Amino acid sequence: MIKKIKYITIFISLIFLFGCGYSPLLQKEKIQFYIADLELNGDRQINNSISKNIKKYQNYLENKEPYKVYIKSDYIKSVVNKDRSGNPKNYKVTIKINLIVINSKGKEVNKRFERFSSFSAQNKRVAEKELENKYKSDLSNLISKDIISFIINQ
Repeated sequence: MIKKIKYITIFISLIFLFGCGYSPLLQKEKIQFYIADLELNGDRQINNSISKNIKKYQNYLENKEPYKVYIKSDYIKSVVNKDRSGNPKNYKVTIKINLIVINSKGKEVNKRFERFSSFSAQNKRVAEKELENKYKSDLSNLISKDIISFIINQ
């Protein structure tokens, strides 16, 4: 009796799992564009990360719409709070992206993306700088995905 219930539960779970209609957002068949021109201004590390993530969308695709993409990145690191002696305890890092997308018909769309994260100050400056760079890279990757999703949904 317990085996039958176990098999029925597994069977129903499989039906729900395979019948949910999941499909990846960045599926190749849905991509109806390519980035013909990419211009990056601002913070070099952020631009390198975004460029690396967008590179696969820069390949020419026949019968697909070309886009010109202009990105201006800004990076801000600010102290959130300090201890009694005036030393920083927590930082907030913010990445702001101004995006301009121009399609083949000349229609221009502007969009602003902003991501931020906070982290605690470290005792060693080297460890703090590594942590800051990690957050900077992670936020840049998230914004890259936001940019591609925005272009796909144009």
